[in-house]
Amino acid sequence: MIWIFNSASIYIGTDRERFQVIRNYLDQEHISYKYKVRNRLGQWIGRGTLRSARGSLGNSAENMYEYEILVNKKDVQRINI
Repeated sequence: MIWIFNSASIYIGTDRERFQVIRNYLDQEHISYKYKVRNRLGQWIGRGTLRSARGSLGNSAENMYEYEILVNKKDVQRINI
């Protein structure tokens, strides 16, 4: 089981295709993992979200989400991506 104390982040980025490739690889190798998806424009600042304060004009839809993949620290050596 992956906990905060025994996990290591192997990917943090905004590329959804790369995120899917890594997840498929981990599934094929039977390596357990957790993932997080963060909406970068939905972050709360003060009285509202970043999007409500500044708008989303000029921000690419591709960069709106940030993906993170976590694996157990003992499995990091098994990953060859």
